[in-house]
Amino acid sequence: MKEINEIIRDIKAVRIQGARNVAKAGIRALIITAKKSKATDKEELHSELIEVARKVSETRPTEPMLRNILEDALRFAAMEIASSNEDIEKIKENIVEEEEKYLRKMRKGVERIWEYGAKVLPTGGNIITHCHSSTVTGIFKKAYDMGKEFKVVACETRPLYQGRITAKELANYGIDVTLTVDMGVSRYMKKADMVIVGADAITSMGDLINKIGTSTIARIARMNDVSFFSAAETYKFDPLTIYGVREKIEVRDYKEVWEKKPKNIKIENYAFDATASRYINGYLTEVGVLSPQSFWSFAMKKLGKEVGV
Repeated sequence: MKEINEIIRDIKAVRIQGARNVAKAGIRALIITAKKSKATDKEELHSELIEVARKVSETRPTEPMLRNILEDALRFAAMEIASSNEDIEKIKENIVEEEEKYLRKMRKGVERIWEYGAKVLPTGGNIITHCHSSTVTGIFKKAYDMGKEFKVVACETRPLYQGRITAKELANYGIDVTLTVDMGVSRYMKKADMVIVGADAITSMGDLINKIGTSTIARIARMNDVSFFSAAETYKFDPLTIYGVREKIEVRDYKEVWEKKPKNIKIENYAFDATASRYINGYLTEVGVLSPQSFWSFAMKKLGKEVGV
């Protein structure tokens, strides 16, 4: 379908960015599939949904939120297809209705994160952020609406400059924001009160996978005794890491760094890095502020999973 292919292209080109927005796009892809499916029997419909979920999930290997939300959505679809005695068109309608509920649940979840994050944000504080996260900017907006005064320093986030998106969004909202080159963050950390970033994945050890440069910022924050938080839904937990599977780090096209590079120069364009849990003060989630050590147990309950003995 044309709409599905457009979603996949937009995710790959980072026109749809941020783990939460990518997950929402995945659900939209399933909704479109169910609405426009020409399937005349249950097996054909189920195969179509699985194939679309597979194609979308392959666009971002480093984002378990996308995999988790698609897995949940497909589980319902499979149960509906297997147990319903209604005709195929009604089954399609039921699947669309359920997937739309997922989008509403995601909205409510992120609104709770905004509230928890806004309460943690210090009045009169200097806050540093990296890359662009709609969850993080939502926290800043919520705090601003509550009447808190604070300043934000946004790192530009090379090579795609997502930090510019953050800076423009906050400035347009009326929030005091400064954009700095990535390696200029050390200068601002000396006067910072807090760092808040988003999250692409969280491991069973409580480690954070996020935009490359996050690990460096976390270390600088620790050197300056500045609290470091990540705003993340529990859906961003990767349950495979419990069994020793290492989180994949996406490597993107070198042309994002240097389109017409000279010969004999190698360019490594890793999109993410790993921040060890010891540098993280807490995760701002839809169930409250969680320590890195306790995140996995709450996430497993949310995902309805158990660890075998």
